[in-house]
Amino acid sequence: MQRVLYHGSEFIIKEPEYLKGNVHNDYGIGFYCTTNKELAKEWAAKRTGKGYINKYSLRDDRLKILDLTKPPFNNVLYWVSLLMHNRELSSNLRNNYPREIKYLEEKYLLNVSEYDVVIGYRADDSYFHFPEAFVKSEITLESLNSIFKAGDLGKQYVLISKKAFKLIKFIDFQEVFENSKEDYYKRKSGADKTFKDLLEQDRYKKGTRLRDLVMDNE
Repeated sequence: MQRVLYHGSEFIIKEPEYLKGNVHNDYGIGFYCTTNKELAKEWAAKRTGKGYINKYSLRDDRLKILDLTKPPFNNVLYWVSLLMHNRELSSNLRNNYPREIKYLEEKYLLNVSEYDVVIGYRADDSYFHFPEAFVKSEITLESLNSIFKAGDLGKQYVLISKKAFKLIKFIDFQEVFENSKEDYYKRKSGADKTFKDLLEQDRYKKGTRLRDLVMDNE
């Protein structure tokens, strides 16, 4: 399938570089794109209010794809385990919830290096609060699933392998401006409110919490 991808950035990127980037991104080091042009605009403008949408094409039927939005890997715990493995965790999370993190890694951590591409939800900025709160058992698995399956987080399409980098082709770019930065902060504000409301709702709510899964496994 010939897929159109967008990468929002402060720069024009005609040739994405293999193994260049932040190792602590959601799915580790890779080239992070989206099929959603509006989301790419927000990513491009979120820091300075201006930037570029880089547009690419990729023939992905030649690639091995790990899709965390479809069976058999659409269990939200696969997603959370990758985030806990790759993201820079706070000392509070790392030091006070080692059993929870160990449980996720032993039961659900996938080796993304076996794939050319990873498709999954994003957890940048405010969105990381949701899986973080789940690890702390502040929200239930059922609530996290509802957020995950609603698709509110937005999908990322991440190039992992050298083969994928060889197949991606630059098409063109489009400049974006301040209004896209405003859209980004509107989305962030909405996520913050959703998170605050969810914490309040789940405080005394029945449901499955990560501590329950850990204890059942011991």
